[in-house]
Amino acid sequence: MKSSIFTKLALGAVMALSMGLAACAKKGESSVRVAGRGGEVTTNSTCTTGASAIGRIYDKSSTANSFESKVKIFVSTTLPGTSFGNIDATGSQANGVFVTMNLRFDASGQIDKTSSKVLVQIRDSLVGTKDGETGKEIPPYEVQFTTAYAGSVNKANKTFTVTFQDSLGWIAFTGSYDATNAFGTVYFQNYSSVDNSPLTQQTMGSFWVPSCGLFN
Repeated sequence: MKSSIFTKLALGAVMALSMGLAACAKKGESSVRVAGRGGEVTTNSTCTTGASAIGRIYDKSSTANSFESKVKIFVSTTLPGTSFGNIDATGSQANGVFVTMNLRFDASGQIDKTSSKVLVQIRDSLVGTKDGETGKEIPPYEVQFTTAYAGSVNKANKTFTVTFQDSLGWIAFTGSYDATNAFGTVYFQNYSSVDNSPLTQQTMGSFWVPSCGLFN
């Protein structure tokens, strides 16, 4: 998708606002994430039309190892990166990072925090194989936030930003949308790590999600 200079400036502004809010916020001021391999998921993955609302997080500009290492930093709040297999960076394989977002905004364009949620699902190369200790099939790793921390939408420019945060860290999505899809960039920062991964702000990669699910 080609963006005008005005759109790029608008995206830069909302991204700066989102990062600033996350940096200044008190840890734990938002909802607690549900994270782990398997669990209860409440994010709606189907549009009202019946079409899939699931999108992807990817980074076609990076090497596979670079994207994989960033995803493994993201999950290190609850599991060490060494407990994951390979993670596709292209966004075109069955293996990779999937995302579903359900966002609500009020008439002024501010996020309706309690009605907004996100699910990030990581299907690494171990998914579907047998756990050597339990003998059970390994499910995807999922991180779900059921309440947003901050966000806004500019309907005139068709841009938006949303941040989800808890005591373990934050993840933010900044982008633009049309009648079909939303595209943008994913940022995150962990406040703690079980394997001493970096706690600095990271750019995970790009994302796209169907617009029908984003504002479903």
